[in-house]
Amino acid sequence: MTDNSKGDAEPAPAVPRHVTLATALREAISRGDFSPGERLPPERDLAERFDASRTTVRLALSALKSQGLIGSGQGQGTYVRKARPIRVMAMDQDRRARRAANNAATFNAEIALQGGIGRQRITSVDCVFATEETARWLAVPEGTELLARRRVMLVDEEPYQLGDSYYVHEFVRETAIVREEPVEEGVLAILEQAIGGPIAYFVDELSFRMPTPEEATALRLDPGVCVVRVVRIAYDENDRPVEAFDQLMAGDKHVLVYNVPAG
Repeated sequence: MTDNSKGDAEPAPAVPRHVTLATALREAISRGDFSPGERLPPERDLAERFDASRTTVRLALSALKSQGLIGSGQGQGTYVRKARPIRVMAMDQDRRARRAANNAATFNAEIALQGGIGRQRITSVDCVFATEETARWLAVPEGTELLARRRVMLVDEEPYQLGDSYYVHEFVRETAIVREEPVEEGVLAILEQAIGGPIAYFVDELSFRMPTPEEATALRLDPGVCVVRVVRIAYDENDRPVEAFDQLMAGDKHVLVYNVPAG
């Protein structure tokens, strides 16, 4: 019996032209042929350079936009995005030590170690009543009075995160957390003083979705860029939730790093 399996193998399907073009442009960006913020050549020039139709060029550019590599805007043309991803140590035993060494809020300290300037712009501090969701986070009945502290987290003045923190109001009413201004030593340090002990551990809930129009505007997101929602619950030594931090991260500006002990 003759084995014709090799001869009968179907040829690999041809790679679509726009995929090949997108790969070539992505490699050019990676090599530094186009710098962050630099405009790409017009569609007409790209079509001539790569011997492709303008429809093919548009499809290739659309693919790169969806990957967060390029952006476009009225009067700006198509350009290489400037955003540099920051590394967020989502689980790290040394966070407290780094925060203390920098004598700064955790976010600001993390950005400083990466050569950037972190800043938080407080947008509001209000008393609110616990919804079904926030009540679950903080293990309190719905309608409990909470303090909501909302802010924008910036890196080198570029918005990277939106963050809403919730606390049971009676725990923090006499602290700097209620002020509508940044807390230089960090909210967690103040919170630990308020509860009379250290934060023992955190539990994170991660989800991924597309942003609302308002979120895309606030984070200056290009079309096609998703957001990462991280709800981090802080617990004290008695397993009591003392803070719920509802954090929305620009998907193209973050690398989440988890240091998970073995065993």
